[in-house]
Amino acid sequence: MNIQPSDKRKKFEKLLKELGYRDRSPVYPKENKRYQQVNFKCNDGAMAIYTFIILYQTKKSYLYLEFLDHYNSPDVKDKIKTLAERIYFHEKGRLAEVGYEVKYTKQPSEFSLEERKKIFYEFIKYTYENLHDGIVKIKPKPGDILAAKPHGPKLNDGFNESSLVVGKRQRALVARKFGFGELYEDGFQYARYDENCELKPI
Repeated sequence: MNIQPSDKRKKFEKLLKELGYRDRSPVYPKENKRYQQVNFKCNDGAMAIYTFIILYQTKKSYLYLEFLDHYNSPDVKDKIKTLAERIYFHEKGRLAEVGYEVKYTKQPSEFSLEERKKIFYEFIKYTYENLHDGIVKIKPKPGDILAAKPHGPKLNDGFNESSLVVGKRQRALVARKFGFGELYEDGFQYARYDENCELKPI
C-alpha cells in the first residue's frame, strides 16, 4: 500500500530543499523516555533521581517536531534554519534529549544543608559518569548531539513564575558544568561529542 505524506510533511521536505539540505531519510515517531534511577538515602528521608534519554533515530525526526511546533509561524523557515545549523544537520549522526526528574519522601527544604550538598555532589559525579559511559547503556558516539531543557522551580521558593525563571537559570548553569552550551531562545541547551567522545558545548 502506498502511503502518501501529509501536507505538513510535504511542506517540511520542501523547506529542507530550500535550505539546501538533500535528506531522504525517514521521519520516525518520537521515542519514549528511557529511565535509569539512582536513590539517595538520608537520615530520615530519601530522594530518587530519574535520569532519562529520548533518542531520535535521525536528526530529521527531531527537526520535524520543531517544524510542527511552529508550522503556522511566519518565521518557521528561520527557526528551522537556525536549529538545523545548531544540531549539525549536515552530519548524519544521532540526537538525544536528556534530562532528569526528581521524587522525594519529604520536601527538599526539609533536607538539611549537608544532606542537600551530599546529594548534589553525588548527582554531579553520577551524571558525569553517565554522559561519558552512556545513559541507559546507550554508548555515545563521536558526533552525537545532546539537547537538554532546563526547567523547574527554585528550591524552597514555591511553584510560581519568578521561581521557575530562577530555577531554569540555576539548572542551565549546572548543565554548563557538564559541557552544554548557553541557553537558547528555544529553551534548550546543546552539546556535541567530539572525536574523542568528549562533550563540547554548542
